[in-house]
Amino acid sequence: MLSIHTKYSYKLPKLCYCHYRKYATSVPQDDEPMNHHKRLDLHDWPTTKNPTPYEIFGLSSQDIGMSTIELNKIIKLKYIKFVKIYHPDTSLQHQDSESNVLSDDIKRKRFDLIQQSYDILRDARRRSAYNRFKTTSWEQQGKYQPNPNPWSKENFETYRRANAHRSRYDFNKDEAFWTAGTWNDYYQMKYQRSPPTKEEMEKNKYKILFGVVAFGVLAFSLQFMNAIDKTNQYILDTHKMNLKSMKDLNESYTGNDISNIDNYSQASTIKRFLLSRRSTMQSKRKNDDDPFSNEEPSDHELLVKYAKGRVNKWDKAENEWAQQRVKPEVNSDFKFSESTR
Repeated sequence: MLSIHTKYSYKLPKLCYCHYRKYATSVPQDDEPMNHHKRLDLHDWPTTKNPTPYEIFGLSSQDIGMSTIELNKIIKLKYIKFVKIYHPDTSLQHQDSESNVLSDDIKRKRFDLIQQSYDILRDARRRSAYNRFKTTSWEQQGKYQPNPNPWSKENFETYRRANAHRSRYDFNKDEAFWTAGTWNDYYQMKYQRSPPTKEEMEKNKYKILFGVVAFGVLAFSLQFMNAIDKTNQYILDTHKMNLKSMKDLNESYTGNDISNIDNYSQASTIKRFLLSRRSTMQSKRKNDDDPFSNEEPSDHELLVKYAKGRVNKWDKAENEWAQQRVKPEVNSDFKFSESTR
């Protein structure tokens, strides 16, 4: 360590000793678990799920009302104590108020919250913006008085009160929204450039209009193509379902034997015909509004008619076969008589 009494000590920069000793700890590395908040005279860790920076540092409304210098001293002192407990380089085994030893992951998460809270509270401007974020609500808006200038400070404040509850304007997502005082400040903070003037807007209005129209056409085209793809996919799925139904129906007829698909029995054919006829008649009754329409024959009558037709067909076939059998016998007798002569 350099001595401050050297010859060139006046050329050394003045360093804050607390910056180097804030990570130090007087507790040995192999210490027993204990509540280091009590040891360092700190308040307990807040029990809320998402604690605010003021809750993490244990600041009350009286502390917030004190001068900036005194408040910064309190915040810095508590930050140093927090670092001694939760910094990843320390090996302290900390117990919470319920005597549970914290894991390294929990300590790391708490340290990240402490660092974020400290960065907000030590900066007076960020602290004011955070206070504005926590206290602004639409109930604060009085009677609205329209302003002819849409970019005025009053309109910006009204817009901020009206959108304070929206997640897109959360302090962690859009800090510039709560830091800015006017629309111009917000635009410059958010986009890192000065806002366009009225002359620039008039000059580029046709380019802007063309860009908006082109973007709208592109978005509509993408939506239209997506709709066509979904329609084609629906038709394809419907065809697949129909093919699967036909396959299952054929398998039910053939007993899961596709090789016998052309060898249906007559009873199976009649059964399929009757089932199809019943469904057709049922749908016809639903759509037929004429109460005097002719009733269709029943299944029994159809079966009797079909059986008679088949019997008649068989009788006719048998008679034809008998006649064809008699003719060859007559011809053979005639040939035999001719030969004897």
